[in-house]
Amino acid sequence: MTHDLTLPAGVPATPGAPAAAGAAGTPVAPDPTGGDVPELRRMHPVALVAALTAVVVPIMSVFSVNVALRQIGTELGASAGTLQLVVAAYGVVYAALVVIGGRLGDSYGRKRLLLTGLGLFAATSLLCSIAQSPDQLVVARFAQGLSAAVLSPQVLASIHANSDGHHRSRALAWFGATAGLATSLAFLVGGSLAGSDLGWRAVFWVNAPLAALVAIGVARYLPETKAPTRSRLDWPGAVLLGATMTLLILPLTEGRATGWPAWTWACLVAVPVGGVAVVWWALRVQRRGGLPLVPPELFAFRSVRIGLLVALPVYVAFGGFMFVYSFMAGSHGLTPLHIGLSLLPMSLGFLAASVASGRLVPRFGVAVLGAGAALTAVGFVWIGLVVDGIAAVTTYGAMHVAGPMVLVGVGMGLVWSPLMGVILSQVHGHLAGLGGGLLLTTMQAGLGSGSAVVGSIYFGLDAAHAFVWTAVVLAAVMAIVAPLTALLSPRRG
Repeated sequence: MTHDLTLPAGVPATPGAPAAAGAAGTPVAPDPTGGDVPELRRMHPVALVAALTAVVVPIMSVFSVNVALRQIGTELGASAGTLQLVVAAYGVVYAALVVIGGRLGDSYGRKRLLLTGLGLFAATSLLCSIAQSPDQLVVARFAQGLSAAVLSPQVLASIHANSDGHHRSRALAWFGATAGLATSLAFLVGGSLAGSDLGWRAVFWVNAPLAALVAIGVARYLPETKAPTRSRLDWPGAVLLGATMTLLILPLTEGRATGWPAWTWACLVAVPVGGVAVVWWALRVQRRGGLPLVPPELFAFRSVRIGLLVALPVYVAFGGFMFVYSFMAGSHGLTPLHIGLSLLPMSLGFLAASVASGRLVPRFGVAVLGAGAALTAVGFVWIGLVVDGIAAVTTYGAMHVAGPMVLVGVGMGLVWSPLMGVILSQVHGHLAGLGGGLLLTTMQAGLGSGSAVVGSIYFGLDAAHAFVWTAVVLAAVMAIVAPLTALLSPRRG
């Protein structure tokens, strides 16, 4: 899983390209021919470890909470719709503000914003851990998503700003491996914490000491970097995007429980209006010479247009599957630890496929993504049939679903990991950061809305066989995605 955002001004978009000679903070070494050449910059090892650890914190919070949902619902008396909001609230504000967070770092200093984000994440995680009602937890999750939007984009921007050449390439490779490992371990760590005597609250408060340790390394060893000029922030664009996502998610999570009153239908009707407003505002800002939250110029690239069309349903399906599976497993008696263990084969398959995709895509092209989508579709149906056949008789364990979980993990890894490279393959270097920010916004929007969209399908079906039919729907989505990936292949000539 790759995260990217705005590249620092003056920093080359291509790993390995040297910074301009004499640029601020770039040591200049003597040239044997008589001139001066810039010395390759390298992040201090402690600073790199601290920055990479900072990546782990918000990524794990996206997924680890899923395994504790049933426990949260039981202790706080939260309805299924509210549990959907616990997952979605984080993703909505994260998606709406992550680009703003990146530009704040460019303007006011990436180290400063990283430390601020770590402090906010620790504080909001503690607020989540002491919530005494479902509403308090949802509000705290909104705040936690805001802090993640401040924290996350500073890591990759700091790597770009503080390293060059093979040092940067190596740091970026570690970044990708760390993000994949965090995703793989999130379910097991979350399940272990929630299944301990400390309960589900430990899933949140453990972030506080981790953030404090990371902040010490960042404060001591990471140099401060910022863009030479401050960019204007598109706050109206962020508000419009967040409002549009809320108009979709709120009625889907609360509509069933409230009997679908008129306000839920009014919200759903307003969703396309909100989408048009987001596009209109972006065009207006661009015409006036500003930098909109979602830059329309990026959609001039075919790889971006088609790539996001492929990416969004993948993210929605994965986010929805994680919510529905975790909720269903808890309702059939699995403890948070057992849920985490049952998801571990998927996580390991995802990690292995992510690593392998780096060699497979250059050799076989976008066919790798199509194969991954097809494998995921088969895995979804397989899991649904296994659970549907066993759960009525006895409580299933991790070994029952290990095979299909590996298949889903491998399939998702082959689709998810190469997507950023394929989508940004046609984007010019100076726009690579904006393209990465748009992809990250799409990712978080999909993951955040997945719990609401897929959860509504699950809760609207007959309880006895709801999971298997939901799995079939998710498989159908991935089966549609599979042939669409062929459109990502570069056109000849």
